[in-house]
Amino acid sequence: MSEVKQSSKRKLSLILLAAGMAVSLAAAALPHAGPGQGYVFTYYSDASHSEEVGGMGYGHCGEPFDWGTHTRYFTYVKVTCNPNP
Repeated sequence: MSEVKQSSKRKLSLILLAAGMAVSLAAAALPHAGPGQGYVFTYYSDASHSEEVGGMGYGHCGEPFDWGTHTRYFTYVKVTCNPNP
């Protein structure tokens, strides 16, 4: 195998590894929703939190949803509901 092919494969492997780690870290950063709990995130365009640009909800308090844009400017609330509807 030529050096160019090995170098390209090595670069691709590193890029894929970095992408996988980034996805893993992002998923690990979300709080875990226990029984009868859910989380609702609201995303904003900037630090002033004046313009809502997206939202996400997950857990055990209804259907999960995800809309708009996820930004680094967000708030979230923990929702408590009946674990046995």
